[in-house]
Amino acid sequence: MKKSMGLVIAAVASVCFADAIDEGKMALEHKRYFDAAEVFRKACEGGNGEGCYILGVMYEKGEVIAQNKYKASTLYAEACRAHVALGCSNMALSYDTP
Repeated sequence: MKKSMGLVIAAVASVCFADAIDEGKMALEHKRYFDAAEVFRKACEGGNGEGCYILGVMYEKGEVIAQNKYKASTLYAEACRAHVALGCSNMALSYDTP
């Protein structure tokens, strides 16, 4: 019973984070960058790899939030640990560039 309840909670959490990612992408489209960054930060802290990846891109580019390549690399590593292939790729590239 406890194991199945844990699976239900995990499934609900992943749906909630998927909604959050969509909300963050919509905020980006409407140029609400602070809101988007906050949504992706919360998703990342909750273990959502896509949220970590997108926030990492925001930090790497530095176009909408202050550029911080170290923070970007750290976020890419978190995304990679969550099995987001682009996070792994960007993490590797971040070690190759100054």
